[in-house]
Order: sequence, then structure tokens, then C-alpha cells
Amino acid sequence: MPHNVGAMFVRVQRVRQGQRTYEYVHLVEGFRDADGKVRHRVVAKLGRRDRLKASGALDNLAAAFTRLDPLPGRYMSGALPLVLPILDHLGLVGIVDRACPMRGRAHLTHGEVVAALVANRLTAPRPLYDVQGWAQRYAADAWLGTPAALLNDDRLGRALDVLSEHSDEVTGALGMAAIAAYGVDAARLHWDFTSVAFTGEYREQVAAAPQISFGHSSDHQGHRRQLKVAQAVSATGVPLYHRVVSGGRHEGSESHELLERLRSLAAPQRLLLVADSALVTKQNLAACVATGVSFVARLPRTFDYEDAALSIDAGCFQELEYCSERARRRRPEHRPRFWGADGTLELDLDGGEHLALRLLYVRGSEERDAARASRAKLLAGAELALAGIARGLGRGRRQDPEKAGRRVARALSKGRVADFLHAHLNDDATELRWERDAAALAAAERRDGLYALVTNLPPRQASASHLLRLFKEQAIVERAHHFLKGPLVVRPVFLHSNRRAAALITVCSIAVMVYGLVEAELRRAIAPRRTLPALLPESRSARPTAPNIFAAFAAHGFQRVRTRDGLDEIPDPLTPTQERILAALGAKSTLPTRNRLPAQRCGKRA
Repeated sequence: MPHNVGAMFVRVQRVRQGQRTYEYVHLVEGFRDADGKVRHRVVAKLGRRDRLKASGALDNLAAAFTRLDPLPGRYMSGALPLVLPILDHLGLVGIVDRACPMRGRAHLTHGEVVAALVANRLTAPRPLYDVQGWAQRYAADAWLGTPAALLNDDRLGRALDVLSEHSDEVTGALGMAAIAAYGVDAARLHWDFTSVAFTGEYREQVAAAPQISFGHSSDHQGHRRQLKVAQAVSATGVPLYHRVVSGGRHEGSESHELLERLRSLAAPQRLLLVADSALVTKQNLAACVATGVSFVARLPRTFDYEDAALSIDAGCFQELEYCSERARRRRPEHRPRFWGADGTLELDLDGGEHLALRLLYVRGSEERDAARASRAKLLAGAELALAGIARGLGRGRRQDPEKAGRRVARALSKGRVADFLHAHLNDDATELRWERDAAALAAAERRDGLYALVTNLPPRQASASHLLRLFKEQAIVERAHHFLKGPLVVRPVFLHSNRRAAALITVCSIAVMVYGLVEAELRRAIAPRRTLPALLPESRSARPTAPNIFAAFAAHGFQRVRTRDGLDEIPDPLTPTQERILAALGAKSTLPTRNRLPAQRCGKRA
């Protein structure tokens, strides 16, 4: 009789039938026979692997095994003790599940999968690869109730497919949840676009989803396939809404529906929308006025305002009171200065209507100096290239004049200095001379640092200095773009479907919202103090930002060990900085089984 029966395991047996090979899944038991030799015997034949996978039975089997007693070992936590209470408080799983209901029975809902992906982006921001490995390392079953074995590529892909069809609904509901749960003030929103690059051909794309295509890159990198994403960020740096559009779409082609969505976030207050030049079109400006939305935006140069600004007497430009926090660290004589003059923009709309808007012409010393330094560098580079061409003309055999002319043209166009540098190549291509156009350079220098802001706010509501301050705080949304493409690593990415690519951007945008909420809540909790002790290396104090908050928990984890009473979890010792952050946010523990705190402990205002 066999004795000393061992554990059971799953084995895949391949059977060849004609020209095809089938895989059968068996439940096998190991044992020792009477002679002490290890033997295997099939306890149950579960069926063909492809049929099990298609019917969902394979996922059911995996779930049954993964929900057994957890294994001992070392597990990571990272910033999950900070992230999961916010996901619970926002009700992310419920919002996604209501927008994307499941059909039939499943061990994981779409909301649970999306929550796991958001947690993955915030703790291990690498390309979307081996999510199952991440879930095992971070004990996702204990933290999220999501077994690692269920987060396979097929399940992730199905969740992304469904999310892409309801992303606008999910995004709007999450924005409203953040306002209701955390009291985020949405009366002022900063709106701007950025580009997200993708690799791959994408020859066949889903027509109903945003198209991955070539277009103007916000990163000034041409010939890259991309999608465009816009974010609406509150004055405290919390992204409340985002929209993914096709990569070749003009950024200003927005609709009344978008303005209504943003206005609903600010209600019952009147929305103030701060935007860059990409959103400024006649139709959008007229729509803002018609819907009662206040706006401040940079006027594109296509509106030909420069001549009107240059005709204004220099004495009419009054110095504006603005200095950024970074500039305050400099000595007063080295701080940027700004001057402004009022103007008016007259727009002729469809139907013979006219719209008069307020303009503020601005001259900035920092922008002026940067433009001149850039031009000097480009000129020097072009002249260096021309000098190389000239040296080659006097050596060796005679060169083809047409080819030499093309080389000169390329040197001028590459440096974008053809308007300021005139080159002369003689007929037989033996001599090359060039000179700078002093008049063109002088005309360009008059425009350096000059730009215009357009608004429908009257002077009694917003002075010239206040308008400049509002526009300069547009860096808030640029910071959110940096988080989207920097710490959270959304690009460059390869996915087989443009629909899944757009959904992945939505997942990362949700992660950026959580990123911003952690930062805003911690700053609110420590106010009126602005810094935390020993937040940076070498025990340096610093103002809490999302990157340094998450970095403080990057290596944190816990041990799961067997004791006489069963499995026990032992967290890593907390540093003083971690203790301060957890105390400020109301978190009591860094263990998964004890950290699911009530919502009122996760930063909810009284």
C-alpha cells in the first residue's frame, strides 16, 4: 500500500493527434510507493487547456488555489498604505463597476482590475509587463483582495477594452468624488494638452477609439506615433478630469460638451479656466462667453497681435507685481521682471456677430533673455556648419554647385536662422560667404519676451498683475503632465490596440489624481508648516511633494512568518519621516490586514 502521500499539483500533458497538439490539464498527486520510490498519479483530469481558458474555468481554478493560505516570505508595501485608503474613499472600484458592469460570473470585476493597475502604476511604475509578478511581490491579494494569478494579460486586456468605452464617464465620476470626499476647490481649473508616444505600427485601429497617429508633439519630437491627453488640474495640483484624443487632432478642436463637463465640476461656483494657446480658437472663446465660463489664456501668434503691441509706446507698459517662489530665492537684481499694457481683441464670429475681449500685452525679461540666448546659440551653430562647408570647397576636386547649395540650405534650415543669416555661394561653388542681417535681428529682438494674454475678466475682477499670476500658475498642469510621463512612466509604450492604449492613459491619469491627492492632503495636514523634517537624504527638510513622499516608502515592506499560532506579519521598522507622514494622513499601520481604515481616517474633512 502506498504511504507518505505528498502534496498535489497541476500538470499539463501534451498529446499529439495527427498534425495538431493538444494540452490537457491534470491534477496530480505525489506519493512514495512501498519501495520508497516517488510516484505520481492523476487524481483528476480537468480537461483541455484551451477549452478551460475559453470557458473561464481556468481562471476559477487559479482563483481557488491563490485564495488558499498565503505563503511566508518577504513582501513589499511601498506607498500602498497611503494609496489604498484614497482609492477606497474615492470609491474607484464601485465607480468603474457601475460604468462597466460585468456579464456573467467572474472572480474579478473590472473595477478590481483597474484598482490593481492604478496601484501598480503608483508602486512599481515600469512598462506594463509582468503585473502578476508585481502582485505577488506586493501581496496584492492581502492588500486589494486581488489574487496575483488572476491578473494575467488576457484579463488586463479585457478590462482595458471595456474601460476605453466608458473612460469619460469614469473620469467625470472620479472628479466629482474627489471634490466631494476631499473638498478640492474646482472653481479654477488649469487645462492643457500633452503628447504620449507609442511604438508599433498600429495599421488596423478601432475607429471608435482615439487614433494613434503622427501629429504635433508637445515634446518637440517629430515622427513619433502618439495620442494626446489633456488634464484639468485644480489650483492645489489635483487632476480632476482628463481627456484622451487622437494624436493628429488639433488641440483647439474642443466642444461645448467639454466646457459643460468642466463647468459641472466647479458648480455652483463660476468656472475660471486657465489654458495655454492650444485651446484658443474663435469658437472656443465664443463658447466660453456664451456658457458663462471665465478664462485666461495665452493668445496664439496666429492672431497677429505683435504689430499692435509693438505700436504701443514703451511708457505705456507698467511693471507688474509678480515673482515666483523659485525666483524669490535669487537676489532682487537677478529676479525676472514683467511689464504689461492693456489692449482689446475684436473677433468677427459667424452670423455677423462681434466679440470684444480684453488683452494684456506682456514683456518678460526672463523670456526675452532665453529667446536671445537660444538665437545666439543657433546662429553660432549655423555659422560653424557654414565654415565647415567653406573649408571643404577649397580642397580637392571641384564640387557640384547644386549639391553644395543644398548643403548650405540644410545648414540654415537646421538652425532655423535663414531669416537672420544670408549665405552667398558663387556660381562654380568655390567660395562661400555669409553675413548676419542686422535689421532682421533687431526686429526679432523687439519681439523677444513679448506675448499676449486674452481674458473675459474685467479689470475690476482681475488686475494686470493678477492675470499674469494666473497664467504663470499654468505650471501646475505642466507638473501633472510630468508626473504622467515621468514618475509613472506611461511612455513610450507598445500595446496591440489603440483602444487599450487610450485606456492605459486613463489608468495612469487616475494614478496621477491619487498622486496629487496624497500631496495635497499631506500639505493640508501639516499646515501652517510648509516643510517636513528629514524628508530628503542627509536629513534635509523639504516641502512635501508626491515624488519625495512616495520615495520615502519605496523600500518599505513586511515579513510573513510562520509561528505556533499560524502566519504572522511583521512590518519593517518605520523611519521618523514615515511615522510623520502616516500620522499626518491618519494611517495607523503599514500591514495589509490591518490597514483598511474607515474613510474618515483617510483625510476626509469634517
